[in-house]
Amino acid sequence: MKEAIAQNLIRYRKGLGISQETLAQRVGMTRQTIINYEKAQTLPDSKSLSLLAKHLGVTLDDLLRPMDQLSKTTSHFCFRAHSTFTKKPQFASSIQNLLMIYTALETAVGLPPYAPESTPCTQLKGNENRIQQIAKLFRARLGIGDAPIANLFEAVEEIGLKVLRLPIEQKDFFGVSACSATQGAFVLINTHNISIERQLFTLAHEIGHLIFHRDEYQDQLLGSTDGDEEKAREAVANYFASHLLISQSAFEQSRQNMHDDLLKLKAYFRVSYATILKRFDELGIKDYSSMIKELRWRYKRKTGQSLVKDIELEPKLQAQDFPLNQRYHTLIFEALEQEKISEFKAAELLDMTIEALRLERAKLEIYALA
Repeated sequence: MKEAIAQNLIRYRKGLGISQETLAQRVGMTRQTIINYEKAQTLPDSKSLSLLAKHLGVTLDDLLRPMDQLSKTTSHFCFRAHSTFTKKPQFASSIQNLLMIYTALETAVGLPPYAPESTPCTQLKGNENRIQQIAKLFRARLGIGDAPIANLFEAVEEIGLKVLRLPIEQKDFFGVSACSATQGAFVLINTHNISIERQLFTLAHEIGHLIFHRDEYQDQLLGSTDGDEEKAREAVANYFASHLLISQSAFEQSRQNMHDDLLKLKAYFRVSYATILKRFDELGIKDYSSMIKELRWRYKRKTGQSLVKDIELEPKLQAQDFPLNQRYHTLIFEALEQEKISEFKAAELLDMTIEALRLERAKLEIYALA
């Protein structure tokens, strides 16, 4: 136990980039006490462990769990490795904990797992038609056909894909996916200062990885990837995402009806302006770099501000039209109703007080009777 706690303290402290002295000051201990803990010379009591976990940004279980035990708890799942996570063990642990909770809820209420069918593809060039066809098949699986997708989050949750959208203050992190042969697929999407349009594209992008790169997923979230190979995989996932969000036949018809009006097409298909520009580029209307340069010049002239990548052009999709984590919340209430989890656990998972949880349950009962 002491050895496991010592290893985790060192790992998570270094993950925050703080010294033993700084950690000691934050938790109200001496530096020597932290040294003793990290050398496994003394065992922290429960109060000290709780303080350390809080200030390290992890759970108590994260501090107590041996390193090899963490991999066992998610051994059924493989991840898309991210080298940027290597120095962020807190982040990796939180993702793995979320995955374990979601999977346990599905199991508790007896829902079957889901993952999209896998078909390897590592290069975009020469595979464009094939990728388009697979995107079309996936749209058919969602029951959408060629129509614009009203809410991709909701559509994929309805067929059983595990999706969580959470605010994560991690620079340049948009999403990550995991898959298990027995427990289905999982996608985590970052919502922190990220537009709905970008979140939708991230979901479609990760579904692309799940379909085309399943055999390259690893049993650890932390890892590194080859630059050129990763760029090729990203190109495949991006191309799939674009054609999942926008049917090719519908786009060709709509662009003629709308006279290639960027904003009208963006509003109609409910995607980012960048997605529309990429499709213009694919069709040879104009290259992407020229279009984005001209668009930024016009935006600057009109608003006096720079059109940076975080800004989405109006009309923008509104967050209130895309409720967060509906399937996950439904699973929690179903598990509670079936007495698979306690009120206390349900309130914890929903980040509610017990009183708020009871009010919400009462509302759901009223809706059920209506």
